[in-house]
Amino acid sequence: MGSSSRLFNRQRTVHEIFGGGFVADVILWRQMNITIGVLLAALSSWVVFERSGYTLLSLVSSVLLLLAVILFLWAKSAAILKSTSSAFTTVASV
Repeated sequence: MGSSSRLFNRQRTVHEIFGGGFVADVILWRQMNITIGVLLAALSSWVVFERSGYTLLSLVSSVLLLLAVILFLWAKSAAILKSTSSAFTTVASV
């Protein structure tokens, strides 16, 4: 079979196939704390979605709708509270 010390006589290592950087380290468990953190975050998000009955699309759309309402109210309140008789506008217009 040959004198290669690599499994299945590969030309590149698995680390190089995965890109050879930080992501490859996480996938191959070389950065164990970060890998465990990623797995725990994925597990907890799955549990939250499973318990709440939400899907990712419904959660994202609800958050975006809430953001649009907040931005609308912010813009309207800024327009209402804007006073044209302040001392700063008279100084700035000079």
